[in-house]
Amino acid sequence: MPGPAFAMGDTVSLHPVEEEDYEFIQRGRNEPSTRVPLTDTTIRSRSDVEEMFDDDTEYHFLVCADGDKEEPEPVGVVAFPWVSDGDSGSLMYWIASEHRREGYVSEAVELVLDYVFRECGFHKVTARVLVTNDASIQTLESIGFEREGHFREDNFYDGEWVDAYQYSLLSHEWLN
Repeated sequence: MPGPAFAMGDTVSLHPVEEEDYEFIQRGRNEPSTRVPLTDTTIRSRSDVEEMFDDDTEYHFLVCADGDKEEPEPVGVVAFPWVSDGDSGSLMYWIASEHRREGYVSEAVELVLDYVFRECGFHKVTARVLVTNDASIQTLESIGFEREGHFREDNFYDGEWVDAYQYSLLSHEWLN
């Protein structure tokens, strides 16, 4: 069961990642439809997941669907695995396959952007996405991210080298 929420939206809430969430995270990260677009070729064991969260995980959040359930249901993760000097970060997110296309990513990203821009003082958030990941491109652009770069043959994906786009959002763009 997820711990207390720190941010609430209409259909999702964000929670700090706790030890009882590790099994869900391991299962989600190991699923090919999640792992491959994230270009994460490492198959995660339980101890790998534990190590991920032994490091500084201040900016890793469990996304839960609240709906009409008594208990919030974990559906994914939104995180900043790389933060630079506390004023910018690289966004990463995933939703378990059985919960995709329900709007959870957009709402979770909006909640986390409010948090990092309003409370943490971030100036810039970046996100890198494979050119083949239409859903993620559409999500970032609908939220207001601007494409600022094109990286040729940047990631090995599904047996071949694939380009990636770099997106960013500045605090004054989000806060206005």
